[in-house]
Amino acid sequence: MAVWDHPQVLLAFFSRFVCLGCLSERGYLSRPRSFADKYILPMFLLRPVRCADCYQRSVRPFTVALSRRRGSLKAAWPSSH
Repeated sequence: MAVWDHPQVLLAFFSRFVCLGCLSERGYLSRPRSFADKYILPMFLLRPVRCADCYQRSVRPFTVALSRRRGSLKAAWPSSH
C-alpha cells in the first residue's frame, strides 16, 4: 500500500509543511529561480519553498502555511569592502 493511499498524508501535504529531507516543520517561501518557478508552478497553484533547517528546496501548494524568511545573507554578513 502506497503512502498516498492514506487520506491523512494527502491532506497534510496541502495543509502543512514537512521537509522530506529532515522532517522539519519549518519552511519558508523560496525565491523563484527559473521560468517554471515564476510562471508554470503558479498555474498549478504551487510555489517553491525551502526548509529552514536543512535548506532543501521543494514545491508545495499555496495552501501550506510557511514561516517568514529571515533577512538575506547579504544583510547578515558585512561587505568586505
